[in-house]
Amino acid sequence: MVSRRKTKQTGIVNLLLERGAGFLYCFASVVIVIGVLRGDTSIARYFSLSKSKYILEETVAALKAENEHLANEIHMIKESKAYARKILREKYHVTEDGEKIIYYAD
Repeated sequence: MVSRRKTKQTGIVNLLLERGAGFLYCFASVVIVIGVLRGDTSIARYFSLSKSKYILEETVAALKAENEHLANEIHMIKESKAYARKILREKYHVTEDGEKIIYYAD
């Protein structure tokens, strides 16, 4: 009789452990799903950060190209006095003695 009782108790304990493990698994799954949908590591935040990364990479590439262009322009200005005068006239409207700049209104 004692052995029957122990086996009946161990059967109940095993059943509770199995159900408890299943419940724990379901509870953990629900918590993870809610966290993925609403938390700091949500799917929407991931896509938002992914878009920001793409925009920043484009900006960095554009700035690198601009930096390269400016480095070339600086080199050309240092090497050629004629080019330096041209840049001074076109960009900064520097005139020589006796020259005037006339602007026409459209």
